[in-house]
Amino acid sequence: MQCLVYPMHTTLINSVIYLQLFLPNIFGGPMCKTGNPVTDDIKRIDELVGNLPSDYKIQIKYISKIPNVTDTCWLHLTVPEMSFSLDALLEKFAKNSSNYLIIKNLHRVLDGIHNCLAEDREDNVDESEFSCEKSDLEPKQYFSYFSEIISAFQSAEDNSPCDSEAICKMTEQPDAAEQPSPETNEPNSVTGHCAECVTSVEYLPAIGITIVCTLTITVILTCLVQKIWRRNRRNTSYQTDVEQELRREGNEQEGQFIHENQDSLT
Repeated sequence: MQCLVYPMHTTLINSVIYLQLFLPNIFGGPMCKTGNPVTDDIKRIDELVGNLPSDYKIQIKYISKIPNVTDTCWLHLTVPEMSFSLDALLEKFAKNSSNYLIIKNLHRVLDGIHNCLAEDREDNVDESEFSCEKSDLEPKQYFSYFSEIISAFQSAEDNSPCDSEAICKMTEQPDAAEQPSPETNEPNSVTGHCAECVTSVEYLPAIGITIVCTLTITVILTCLVQKIWRRNRRNTSYQTDVEQELRREGNEQEGQFIHENQDSLT
């Protein structure tokens, strides 16, 4: 991946993150009873964004907030999805690169937040349904969304638990062009060397019947063609014999006529 290097400078993303670090200390502590998992590693987000091409796309399941539901419920959905997305992004870089180290540390922050949310989880009967969709975000958008997750966690307190089960409802179907990977191990399929080469076992009987019918029809047509060819050959042979017989009789009659003329002259 070709990286673009930008000079270090303070941006709006960092400003928001810094406020997230200090505001909870003024207005109250975070919901996590074991300590704040958000470390200074988030200060390097700007550096990471600068190292990535501005038009680079990062896939994530984007989950929109809904009114009248606490941010804690929203975090129960967004934190795991952001962790999965960071896992995929992490694989794009060498382990000795600075980008890898930054993403690894950000992932560690999310792991700490996830542990805090686990303490808050309760057995709830009601459901809060959030809209979610698969999105390809540019680095600046992606990490702004990451900062929004951090902000929601920092502002959550002990008195704002998730009093319902958070549910994610897809607002759009997955892209129809997407094909299963070559390594798919679906029980009802036989895989080849590419995703397009997957042949369903359900079609094998139909394929077998089609082959048998094709062979049968081919044999019947071949026999008919050979029968017609033999008949035409016999007809041609018979016609030739008749012509030869007529020609022979004509020759005999002509010879006899000549013989009779010779006898009359004599």
